[in-house]
Amino acid sequence: LIVAINKMDVAGANPDNVKQQLAQHGLVPEDWGGKTIYAEVSAKKRTGLENLLELVLLQADLMELKANPKLPAQGTVVEAKLDRGRGPVSTILVQQGTLKTGDPFVCGITHGRIRAMFNDRAEQLDSVGPGIAVELIGFSSVPEAGDKFIVTVSEKIARETAYKREMLKREEDLITRHHLSLDELSTKVASGEVKELPIIIKGDVQGSIEALTE
Repeated sequence: LIVAINKMDVAGANPDNVKQQLAQHGLVPEDWGGKTIYAEVSAKKRTGLENLLELVLLQADLMELKANPKLPAQGTVVEAKLDRGRGPVSTILVQQGTLKTGDPFVCGITHGRIRAMFNDRAEQLDSVGPGIAVELIGFSSVPEAGDKFIVTVSEKIARETAYKREMLKREEDLITRHHLSLDELSTKVASGEVKELPIIIKGDVQGSIEALTE
């Protein structure tokens, strides 16, 4: 983990205070005898950024972090939202392979085909390699942050995989959900624990619903 302490151009900036607070969460700086790398930067003045990049590259070399750009792309959802004009939109960090416009994919219990992707400057891209975060359009629904993003051979496989995952999730939810039996309900009513029983009435037309309600 590398920590960049920003706003070092502000008068009275105290990086030691930040280090002390983070050290309480186990992020002890190297110069304090720990293992966490710290870099002091200013995004506004653009100072310390070259040093930060050098530290990232050095750490990547030491840990031998490598990714194969020739594999089908894989990544992780950083954030996702439902955009009023564009539909489900998600930011993906590509961790393996090369991602291209038109690629079919599965992501958690959702799927789709990449219609468009944009970098952090809102510039449209045709392909991106490992280590790049991009905003994607083309999801069937909004994924969850942390979901694994995997490019598939075809859109059919992506759709079937997403459907199976959704069914498994529903089964797990049903297993963990506790249903109140009539015996338990009777006991709770007798003890005064339950005084009202909310009921949802569903029907195909208003007349039927009114009759059932009465």
